[in-house]
Amino acid sequence: MPPFDNKKPVVVFLSLLMLTVGLSGCTGLFGGDTEPEPEPEPELADWDVYYVDSGSDLPVCGSPTLGRLYYVASTAGFETCTSEGWAFVDLTGPAGPAGTPGSQGPAGEDGSDGADGADGAQGSAGADGKSALAVTAVESAGSNCTDGGLKIEVGVDDDGNGALDSAEVIHVQYVCNGADGQDGLDGAAGSASPNTMLTSISSPAVSLGCTSGGRVMKQGLDNGDGGGTTQNSILESGEVDYITTYCSTYKFLPPVTDIYIGSGDSSVGQKMGILVGDTIYFDASDGSSGRELWAHDASIHLTWRVTDIHKGGTARNSMPGQYMGILVGDTLYFSADEGGSNSVWDGYSGTGIELWAHDTSNSSTWRVADIKYGNGEGSNPGQYMAILVGDTIYFDADSYGGNIELWAHDTSNSSTWRVADINSGYSGSSPGQNMAILVGDTIFFDADDGSSGRELWAHDTSNSSTWRVADINSGANHSHSGVLMEILVVGDTIFFDADDGSSGLELWAHDTSNSSTWRVADINNGSGSSHAGANMAILVGDTIFFDADDGSSGHELWAHDTSTSSTWRVADINNGSGPSYPGYSMAILVGDTLYFGADDGSSGHELWAHDTSTSSTWRVADINNGSGSSYPGANMAILVGDRIFFCAHDGSGGCELWAHDTSYQPSPWIVTTGISDGYFISYLAMLVGDTLYFTYLSETWGWELHAMIIEHNIIYS
Repeated sequence: MPPFDNKKPVVVFLSLLMLTVGLSGCTGLFGGDTEPEPEPEPELADWDVYYVDSGSDLPVCGSPTLGRLYYVASTAGFETCTSEGWAFVDLTGPAGPAGTPGSQGPAGEDGSDGADGADGAQGSAGADGKSALAVTAVESAGSNCTDGGLKIEVGVDDDGNGALDSAEVIHVQYVCNGADGQDGLDGAAGSASPNTMLTSISSPAVSLGCTSGGRVMKQGLDNGDGGGTTQNSILESGEVDYITTYCSTYKFLPPVTDIYIGSGDSSVGQKMGILVGDTIYFDASDGSSGRELWAHDASIHLTWRVTDIHKGGTARNSMPGQYMGILVGDTLYFSADEGGSNSVWDGYSGTGIELWAHDTSNSSTWRVADIKYGNGEGSNPGQYMAILVGDTIYFDADSYGGNIELWAHDTSNSSTWRVADINSGYSGSSPGQNMAILVGDTIFFDADDGSSGRELWAHDTSNSSTWRVADINSGANHSHSGVLMEILVVGDTIFFDADDGSSGLELWAHDTSNSSTWRVADINNGSGSSHAGANMAILVGDTIFFDADDGSSGHELWAHDTSTSSTWRVADINNGSGPSYPGYSMAILVGDTLYFGADDGSSGHELWAHDTSTSSTWRVADINNGSGSSYPGANMAILVGDRIFFCAHDGSGGCELWAHDTSYQPSPWIVTTGISDGYFISYLAMLVGDTLYFTYLSETWGWELHAMIIEHNIIYS
């Protein structure tokens, strides 16, 4: 570092003057009148004073710089190098004594208040504050909580999405469960005292005949009576003091009414049976006025003939419901024969079989329309199809000479019209001969237009348009869509059987949402027909269970999963090439289990079951022991709760009423033992409340309406 820069003499000189102030002597004498000679002042060049811009420019403090003085321009101060390093040189002298305070000046005059300033403009609204959130969750046992507990996360919803995201959590707290306490000591076994009353509940013995179930309740003191053990909390036989048996049995009433007095056959419900409230409306013959419309009110046990449409004697049958019977509100719409050249008795001038109605609320009956007007032959409405859409019934009818086309009747305004003339001329398209089903507002049905054969057609009821959906068997040949299988709808897709002319009668489908039609599977490969769904077709979830013949294993149980488009044989009940014909006599779904008739080739046609959840198949019972067939459900089958009531032959009589409880899988049992001379059930089967009504044939009463009730008895002992 160079010596002091003489280009800055003023600053350095003033600084030196300030330094010398503290070093100068006093002006007074030291014991004499004369002043001592002053020592000569050193030259500026003799001072070891150096200049630097800032403290960072100071050199290393060591022996070469010891004692040197540096002026630091950035702080306008001095630093000196000492044996302990650089030290600041304080040039400030000690503070002088405080001066005497001056006198207080006079108070100034108060000034007047200034005018209020104008209000400032309102500031903009601040941003909404952020919400604090807390989330709790169960904490499993682990390092945070030995015995598990609750995890609490707290934070601010920075992104405003209403959820506490992991990045927003600012604090986590655990509330832990306490450790399990020590188990208490086991209490003494047994009752508190020999006067403790015990109760046991069990099922009644078979010998009691509680065919509809029951309970046996036994009570007694735990006192050790009859060789029992006192106070062991077990009700032993000797301790039983009271027994109460609740026994429910099926009871068969004599005919609800003997419509055809004596052993004559009224054949109740042969053509129709419709329930309106507590009243069953059905066809029956009383032996004098022919087959007419009758009713039975189950609430007051009253039976009456509703109307005599075909008047004039026993041979004049109106056959109500022969072709169609449908309920719209309180009104029954049905086909009936008023008489005419096409009726049983040709001498009566009437309109033949036309559409009729009966208002159950006011007991009025009338002919709705004379579609085949004037010739008395009748239009035979609903011979093939009858579907209700809103207030309108769509049905087939013959307007003249076999010209059967699609017709409609609006029940709200009593108008009747032909919907479409699919096969123009006299032939008619016979719509719905094989199938008819409603999907949304559109009816899908089979029809023959006279040129492309019997194919799948549709009618949109919302815009009155009618069109051929697909020509499955090209040309004038028939595909016979829906001829055997009960049509099923899965979502927007219709499943039905059809013949394309090359692969035989197989399972087909039509997607109503995109108008595509395809063969689902060729189960009997080649030109052979599998006759899919000829005896049964039941939808379970997304899967259709149906009978089919693959050409090698006979008619067996098959399935098609509509969600995966896979098709497979479910079971080969009659092993080998023999057919089991599943569903030939009955097919009914209870929960996940199908109950159906089938023949295994050795025990005849009996009751079988298939659990769709476990894919297990078994014979429920051999009702007609040996190789004989019971044909379960051939004449009737109805589900009441978990119990199936069905007609079956046990080999000793006709088709009697049997029951099978599906909830705990016992063997089926016969329940019509109360009618000694009865032997056949057919036609009508209907549940009204807790009472089962059915048509039953007995030697005493003939075909009449019977009822089965559940009778409850309480037996004390």
